[in-house]
Amino acid sequence: MPSSRRRTSGRRGFTLIELMVTVFLLGVGLAGLVATSGAVSRMMGGSSREATAATVAASRFEKLRGAACASIIAGTATTRGVGESWSVTKINTRTFDVTDSVSFVPLSRRSPVTQAYRSYVRC
Repeated sequence: MPSSRRRTSGRRGFTLIELMVTVFLLGVGLAGLVATSGAVSRMMGGSSREATAATVAASRFEKLRGAACASIIAGTATTRGVGESWSVTKINTRTFDVTDSVSFVPLSRRSPVTQAYRSYVRC
């Protein structure tokens, strides 16, 4: 007795809808990965510029430590794209309080960032 139902063939595999959903989900995942990697790159570039600014300030302190007492004065300079302005306060005849304000523009922002570093300099 033949059945009126259609027998399913023995084929195995994925339907077109399943493949389309898979490709769509893969595309969404890859787009998220690309967006995240761009943000991480900007953050790394910003931290690189911040490290450069800290190095510039440390270099300024070392230059002032190597100078004679009479030549330790306030000033401004631009080094490696980092603007700096330092002020000097005399504590006693051989000790100075130096504050170095550095400003730079990180890659992750368009506006400049200013950070202040402070150290005592003896001569």
